[in-house]
Amino acid sequence: MTKKLGLLGGTSYPSTVYYYRRLNELYQTRQGGYHSCPLVLHNIDYHAIKSRYHHGWEEIPQLLKAEVEQLLAYQPDFLVLCNNTLHKALDIIRPELGLSIPVAHILELTQAYVQAQGMQQVLLLGTRFTMEDGFFSDALREVGVSVIIPNKAERARIQEIQSAVSGGQMADEYVSYFRQIAETYTHCDGIILGCTEFPLIFEQMEVDTPLVNTIELQCQFAVDFLLS
Repeated sequence: MTKKLGLLGGTSYPSTVYYYRRLNELYQTRQGGYHSCPLVLHNIDYHAIKSRYHHGWEEIPQLLKAEVEQLLAYQPDFLVLCNNTLHKALDIIRPELGLSIPVAHILELTQAYVQAQGMQQVLLLGTRFTMEDGFFSDALREVGVSVIIPNKAERARIQEIQSAVSGGQMADEYVSYFRQIAETYTHCDGIILGCTEFPLIFEQMEVDTPLVNTIELQCQFAVDFLLS
């Protein structure tokens, strides 16, 4: 029986499209012909969760749990959560879910990747919550990686752009701003794209500092699982 992925998407919808495209591209490249990636997608209404990141975070884990349970009803063999920030909530509810299937966990995959690349200091870009909360930074520090986050004004502008892109907007000024950010932090060994909207911006530019695209890490890991 063919194994299939379970994607929890809609978080946001533009980045979910990116996941869908990359999974199918990777799968078809590996399999050849006209093969498409076997998956089921549970596309949630993201507003209830996103509006609680800074006021009402304590409600998010149970909101996420209800959505993951709906996805698990389709009996996927592997779980992909199409969002960086929500991995903090996933870790909270994981014991309650009693997951019996593997997960493409963004933090674990990023830890392994930066270690394999020998990165000692990285710039973390993400939602304001991800940059300021510490759950992502702490995971990297656990494996001996120093983490730099943008300053307060930069974090505010990054959040504004992230919100716009997650709502389906894209503009040249967003690309220009992130190019400026990358050029400001060239002393870092890598830039963590710790938000699933940011690959949509960075794919439109070239930067000298190596990028750690967390979507790509998840998709590669998921396809490896399917074809193992």
